[in-house]
Amino acid sequence: MVMKNLKIFYSIDDIFPPYRVDVSELFGVSLAKRGLDTEWYMRNPISGKAASIKLNNQTVHLPGFIKRSGLLWKIINKLAFWFYDALNLWRCRNSAELIQVRDKTIAALIGLLVARIKGIPFVYWYSYPFPEDYLESAKVATGMRRLYFNCHARLERPVLYRFVMPLSDHVFVQSGQMKIDLAVYGVPPDKMTPIPMGIPSQLLSFVGTKAVQEVPGRIVYLGTLAAIRQLQVLIEAFAKVHAHIPNARLVIVGDGDIPEETVSLVRLAQQFGIGFAVDFTGFVPIEQAWKIAASAQVCVSPIYPTPVLNSASPTKLNEYMALGKPVVCNVHPEQSATINASGAGLCVPWGAEHFANAMIWLFEHPDEAREMGAKGADWVAQHRTYDRIAETVWNKYQDIMQTKS
Repeated sequence: MVMKNLKIFYSIDDIFPPYRVDVSELFGVSLAKRGLDTEWYMRNPISGKAASIKLNNQTVHLPGFIKRSGLLWKIINKLAFWFYDALNLWRCRNSAELIQVRDKTIAALIGLLVARIKGIPFVYWYSYPFPEDYLESAKVATGMRRLYFNCHARLERPVLYRFVMPLSDHVFVQSGQMKIDLAVYGVPPDKMTPIPMGIPSQLLSFVGTKAVQEVPGRIVYLGTLAAIRQLQVLIEAFAKVHAHIPNARLVIVGDGDIPEETVSLVRLAQQFGIGFAVDFTGFVPIEQAWKIAASAQVCVSPIYPTPVLNSASPTKLNEYMALGKPVVCNVHPEQSATINASGAGLCVPWGAEHFANAMIWLFEHPDEAREMGAKGADWVAQHRTYDRIAETVWNKYQDIMQTKS
């Protein structure tokens, strides 16, 4: 039996409107075309009463939120968010055919209970290993922040890995590596489906309609500057490139989670004497970021090799490839597999010397670099559009519903 329509309730932690493409594009557009009707619960971006609004003909529930400073109001708003989350999960039992929760623990427990009471499937969507990230953060934190991170991780891990995920009807994970990691904790592998990051339809439109002039010597990085990324290696690598190719310029599009993370990279560039050749743009609108990346001669995707990041599926890599740019990245489960399959660039060991040598090679071999860029664009169009990814998710929903019936 093939489903024509499916109604799900999806509780996520993002602020409305959703900005992550694996939420807005995958569920709001590509899966909706296939017959998925999603009822949402998200964070309220403005102060006010709880409300229900429409997003692309889908209902979105927003909690009450009071914008006041101070710890007390922060606690009150947190409790309100949990209360409305639980309330909507309970209300949805009469309309949803499937309950799905993304990256939340308390809501997952409630959603799992409601689904079992109603006799409908419960699905967990896990996009990032948050407990492990909290443990990493605890290592460098002090005082109450260290205690908070440690408690958060040590409470969340057993709840998610030993209870929620094993009892879920299915778990969507970020990558094949995450599936391997979770299986070690006891989550059944046959209950997990990796869903990599992809490219939104507007990027394909952008590529087809926007002619951007390539800037010789320009290197572009898109993404977060969070300290866990260890992007000092990129600054050091560029210093080596600049010494070899004086007209080289590095453009870093993105920002840190806190101001100090960006400031430290700016200072490092100055210490290397290349501050004038490194441009930090901060966060910019997505089409502006694509325009900057499209102007690059080389794009870079360094992902620090740590267990927390090894399970990542980097969006930037797919964006670079869709733009037809040759890529320099480091050895990493998802990146290595993508570059090996596509031939879109050079995948090197982690280290400034390795990154620098790869970037210099691409500058000195422009014909080969252009060929790599063309291969990447073709591969992404075939394997990483959200229409393609939606097909995998939709087919899995059909399997889940047939198994449950």
